[in-house]
Amino acid sequence: MTREIPLEDHSRQQIKFTTCYMCACRCGIKVTLEDGKLRFIQGNRNHPVNQGVLCAKGAAGIMKQYSPARLRKPLVRRPGSERGAGDFVEIEWDEALDVLIRRLAKIRSTNPAELAFFTGRDQMQALSSLWAQQFGTPNWAAHGGFCAVNMAVAGLYTIGYSFWEFGAPDWDHA
Repeated sequence: MTREIPLEDHSRQQIKFTTCYMCACRCGIKVTLEDGKLRFIQGNRNHPVNQGVLCAKGAAGIMKQYSPARLRKPLVRRPGSERGAGDFVEIEWDEALDVLIRRLAKIRSTNPAELAFFTGRDQMQALSSLWAQQFGTPNWAAHGGFCAVNMAVAGLYTIGYSFWEFGAPDWDHA
């Protein structure tokens, strides 16, 4: 006696091919959407960088969208709580921008070099540099200088290429 095994219904799913931006490698990914919502991420077997292999960080990229710990509104320290206590309340975006404008204006008018900031991924590094210069602070840094830029430069000067993000090795000129 054979029994029929019900198959999953994939009619509401779409597959999209794109690039992972969780690190500088820029691996190819295959993203499955169901009813327009992200369902899971896999490596793209046809991508020249990772050939289907995907690290845990890339596979966990779905949590950027669905993590219960994801911030949805600006947070401000609860009035009366100690700095470092982790006691925050949500505020609206307009209020957060007003606070930011007020605090930055005070710093800029007294001593702009008191402002120090660090940016994440390097896509906005040139804009961050320009903004810092216009504000009047030399005290800023970006992710690349601490993560991959040194490795990239070393690779360029030794073998003619850095790593996946910047192309393939130039073995003829290495």
